[in-house]
Amino acid sequence: MVQIASVLGASPLNSCVISRRWQFDSLFDGFHRLQAISYVVSPDLLLAFFEGREFDEIEIVVGENLTEQYRQTLSQKGQRVTQALAELVEQGKLRIFVPKHTIHSKLYILWTDGLCRVVQGSANLTETARRATSQVNYVWYGDFAADDPWLRQVLDDYRAHLQNCSLFMGDLVELFRRRPEENRGDLVDAWLKGRVTEDDELGEGRFLQQLTARSLESLDEPDAEPVFIVELPDAPKMRQRLESRLATLSPVVTGRQMQVNAANVVRYVQETHNIPLMLVDLTDRRLLVGIDSAALTRSEPPSDAESVDRALQHIEDYVNTVDWGRSLDPRFAKTSMFEALLYFLAVPFAHEHMKVRRRRHALVDSRGPQVLYIFGHAQNGKSTFLKFALHLLVGRHVAPIAGAQFSKTRIRAAAALGSAFPLTFDDVDLSGKSKPFEEVLKSHWEVWWREDCVFPQIVLTGNTENFKEWAKSRLKRIDFDVQFAPNAEQKESLNRILEVDNPLFKWFSFHYMDHLARGASPGEDELSIARSVMKHLYGHAGRALPPFFPEEPIEHLYDPGRRAWQDLLYSLRKASATRDGTRRLITFKEDMQHPEIRAYAGHLPQTVKHKVKGKTIVIESPREFDEWLGSNGNGRQHWPARLIARIRGK
Repeated sequence: MVQIASVLGASPLNSCVISRRWQFDSLFDGFHRLQAISYVVSPDLLLAFFEGREFDEIEIVVGENLTEQYRQTLSQKGQRVTQALAELVEQGKLRIFVPKHTIHSKLYILWTDGLCRVVQGSANLTETARRATSQVNYVWYGDFAADDPWLRQVLDDYRAHLQNCSLFMGDLVELFRRRPEENRGDLVDAWLKGRVTEDDELGEGRFLQQLTARSLESLDEPDAEPVFIVELPDAPKMRQRLESRLATLSPVVTGRQMQVNAANVVRYVQETHNIPLMLVDLTDRRLLVGIDSAALTRSEPPSDAESVDRALQHIEDYVNTVDWGRSLDPRFAKTSMFEALLYFLAVPFAHEHMKVRRRRHALVDSRGPQVLYIFGHAQNGKSTFLKFALHLLVGRHVAPIAGAQFSKTRIRAAAALGSAFPLTFDDVDLSGKSKPFEEVLKSHWEVWWREDCVFPQIVLTGNTENFKEWAKSRLKRIDFDVQFAPNAEQKESLNRILEVDNPLFKWFSFHYMDHLARGASPGEDELSIARSVMKHLYGHAGRALPPFFPEEPIEHLYDPGRRAWQDLLYSLRKASATRDGTRRLITFKEDMQHPEIRAYAGHLPQTVKHKVKGKTIVIESPREFDEWLGSNGNGRQHWPARLIARIRGK
């Protein structure tokens, strides 16, 4: 081995048998720019040239177009290596080219301060070649002046290898450019797993939305042909994916045309995604549901007052089943259940609400309508409620999706169908799904949503009691604070209630769409239109609102977290409050465990700044804490002032 020639007239050619790691490394010492051809490349070794050797620029041609294999290799290395390499590509420091045809050449051209080293031999740019523990390689190399005639010939040969090559990772860098608001780690993860790009997703979504809408309209119109033709996209790969995805429909494909049966499409969606199709048409005040190979009309003007009255009575009969259970506050439990019903009645219109939100607040707030989370422990009626609510929407019995099936992949696949029907997951164990839950909750409306592709809302039930701050603002949590242990007679009565085909949603959806068509928007209270429509129906029936009707958001009327804190401090007396300068210290009894303490911290609203220190919660915004705690938790703001004074006075 010899070092870089200090005198240009020195002998230009040298040879080296690489049987030790230092021999490989010394070939690259002292240089800062590399042009290379290597049959295979180690991603982490490439990164080491920048991070360890501080190279300024690398351009490399890999020997064979093994794009998917390289992608899999990067996936094994993890997001950090891939993201770092992609950002080097983005900065113009790294260019990786893949050829159309196999290239077996190995050539390395290194540069520094007007001097160039050319290395040619058997070694690939891999960790295996570098370690030299399982293989021996042989190379020759020479150092040349930048204007050397022979070097110019080598550079011409190198450029000849670049012909018909394409840039690897260019599509990932393009994703970075087009989606600057999205977390780069998420984009890298999507790219590594070979998911389609944004344009492909939109193209497939538009096609599927056209397919499902045409299917519902064909089944709804008596004179329409049940078999119709749709045009497949131009992109060959996209077309291939769609043909594969829809193979169970047994379509007839001729060139770019696909002939399908409308009933088969509805059946496919129901069997594959466990949901019916739902189409909202504001112009005609029409809402269609595709289920059991048929299209059902689920919107019409209200019937006579007596029919509306019977429908409302049926709703109240269901809500009053709370009286069969055990609850510390039955009225709170009933109000919560009615609020959840209002949410379900309005949920098909979430996409329409999102369009309004984006037009009004896109530069300030990209979040979408809040996802419903129904909280409660075992036997509190969550699953039965979902059956009742879904039956109300469809007019037929529809089972919710099992919570174990909650995943980003499932949600994205269902969302691509262009259906407004809510994705309802029952009994989701979020303790084992924290990463997909966070990604879905942060991305469903804020990143994945597009105005021209109808998106469904998400509904969850579970018994996870506390959430991080980012989740609290994206969830509408409703507590079902009741426990059922029904006897045989009550079970029979409940079964009769669940069997009733209540037409209320038809009338509700007609008026709701009328509000939307006339420019109404929900505002801060996302259920404001739902409350207004429901009051109108009560008025139409000449029926008084029940005492548990939520006139305003449930979180304004009842705060379970506040009730828990008041119980903690004033009834159970498991914690005491003391003043520490401008802070308030909530010190818990010795028998209180840390998970219990953190649960209480999780009950605090976002306005109350706090920290957990051992068995003490440090309240850093005591005024906001006092104002929040100063209610008895049931909406009547007359909790005795002495209780607040009791905290402030210490």
